[in-house]
Amino acid sequence: MGNMGKTASTAARNGAIDFWKFLFSVLIVQFHSSNMVADGSVPFEGGAIAVEFFFLVSGYLMAASIMRRDEASIVIGRDSRKFLFHKIQGLCPEFLIAWGIGFIVQHIAKEQVTKGSLIQDFMTGIWELFFLRESGLTGFISNPAAWYISAMLLAMLVLVPLFFKNRDLFINVWAPVIAIATLGYLCKNLGNLREPTSWLGFTYKGVVRAFGELCLGTICWAVCCGLRKVRLSALGRLLVTLVELGCYLLVIAWSYSHRGSKMDFVMLLLFAVGVIMTFSSQGLLSSVFNKPVVYFLGKISFPIFLSHNYWSHALPRIFPGQAYAQLYPKYLAATVLTTVVIYWTAKGIRAVLPGFLALCKKLLLQED
Repeated sequence: MGNMGKTASTAARNGAIDFWKFLFSVLIVQFHSSNMVADGSVPFEGGAIAVEFFFLVSGYLMAASIMRRDEASIVIGRDSRKFLFHKIQGLCPEFLIAWGIGFIVQHIAKEQVTKGSLIQDFMTGIWELFFLRESGLTGFISNPAAWYISAMLLAMLVLVPLFFKNRDLFINVWAPVIAIATLGYLCKNLGNLREPTSWLGFTYKGVVRAFGELCLGTICWAVCCGLRKVRLSALGRLLVTLVELGCYLLVIAWSYSHRGSKMDFVMLLLFAVGVIMTFSSQGLLSSVFNKPVVYFLGKISFPIFLSHNYWSHALPRIFPGQAYAQLYPKYLAATVLTTVVIYWTAKGIRAVLPGFLALCKKLLLQED
């Protein structure tokens, strides 16, 4: 998933993936509303499972991007750095804007704020700005949802050069081994895929989760490549469509009233099958989603993901004593407004940034 908001150029976008990205972003928003009630009991209280979809899509797109490159021209260190830098470019400026909004919102809700505490919170929270929160370098957390981005990048920091080193070996050996080892460890020792900020003694649970699911996404890419080569009949395309929809709808239905358990790993498997079917474009609905409005939904899924979690923590402190039914409309309104601000501010920054950088280069650097 180049990032949560972008897949590729509009011409190459997969509208179905964009649609599901939007839907699962909304599911995550609903899940985090559980922070506004003491026992966490809300509709779709198992909606955290939606993050698995994004990890799988990210792994799939990581594989697709690396496999498009000319193997003879690959320089492992250089190309790994370029890959990760490009990934980070895709995440910014949305990530930085959301961080600033989260920092302000969290301090509006904080009981006691002094000049000293503001400076300290900024300094200790700076690791989050550099995507290092899941490394163990932690301090003040402005955007709780940003754990996912940090975990994904830290895992890619290891997986991408390993992938470049030997692409065939990674797809056929390392990806399955890493996926089985990490997911097996989580299932046996922790019993679920939740609580990504739990410290395991050597890293966070979310990082282990990222390693396994990015590798599983890579396997999805390999299987999808094979499926695309098959010429299906109308009945075959109907079957692909039913499997695709069935996998996603089963996960959504299960998430309505189930929290973390070993069933998380079954849901992950359903997601993997669904992602393969969706990216194969073999289903009857593949062309239905390829519309500008759906592409737009895909684009705003990343701002939605970044715009809500700090509100779910802050609103109960800003409005103490209010019930969930009173807080929820405020939560939705704040999320929508923040999404709009992040989306349009980022779009404006991207429009003026090339000119600004050119001006800085002209003022600061000597011409040859």
